[in-house]
Amino acid sequence: MSESYEQRDLLDIALIRLYRATGDPRRLDKLVQRFTPLVRSVVRQYTGRGESLDDLHQVGMLALMKALERFDASGGGSFGAYARPTIAGEIKRHFRDHTWAVKVPRAMQELQAKVARAKTDDPAATHEDLARQFDVTVAEVMDAEVAHDAYRAKSLDFSTPGESGSSPLDTMGSRDRGYDEVVLRDEIEDALSALGPRDREVVELRYFDERLQREIGQGIGVSQMQVSRILNRAIESMRDHLDPDDRPSDPPPLAA
Repeated sequence: MSESYEQRDLLDIALIRLYRATGDPRRLDKLVQRFTPLVRSVVRQYTGRGESLDDLHQVGMLALMKALERFDASGGGSFGAYARPTIAGEIKRHFRDHTWAVKVPRAMQELQAKVARAKTDDPAATHEDLARQFDVTVAEVMDAEVAHDAYRAKSLDFSTPGESGSSPLDTMGSRDRGYDEVVLRDEIEDALSALGPRDREVVELRYFDERLQREIGQGIGVSQMQVSRILNRAIESMRDHLDPDDRPSDPPPLAA
């Protein structure tokens, strides 16, 4: 069994290297499909905590993209072992940054989650039943139910009483940020596919890893001026590759 795991890891690395060498978006799609089951397995560990499965899956997929970009394929190792904590970390960060609207102590957060699951399993359970089940006081159970309202501010699509079922969401709209990021990623990958391996590496180091030109030059053995020329040439190639109507705006000034 260990040998099959080793063979799988070697194949993962080979596919990642091939994608990076070619920049072919189709190879990226195949990598995403290959590792989607891994994302699902991590997401399942965080279900039932108040976030929809679709939202968590989207966070996980974006984390997978980040892992594919950052994994050191030159050093061997297991991509799955690298990606799993990366995906889990992004999901935990999502809960931390986008769920609890009001700061609630961790112990109360944990009790709230237990109470919510218990009431889902047995809607008829009383406060007294839950207090005995979790070895807490009835007051703590009631506080946990109140804490549920602090988990997230009321949804914008709730119906406002006395207003014919209208909701704040009816008066406003916004684009899904995650969707925009996925679309932008596709456009970036398409543009990067026009570059050779070294130009692509320099662009990724500058704009993905936010490295300075002099740092990049030291890393690849060229001068800072040569790095600047490579970047300018690469940006022009990317622009030429994209449809004129879809050209991105000029990049920010490059730091020396």
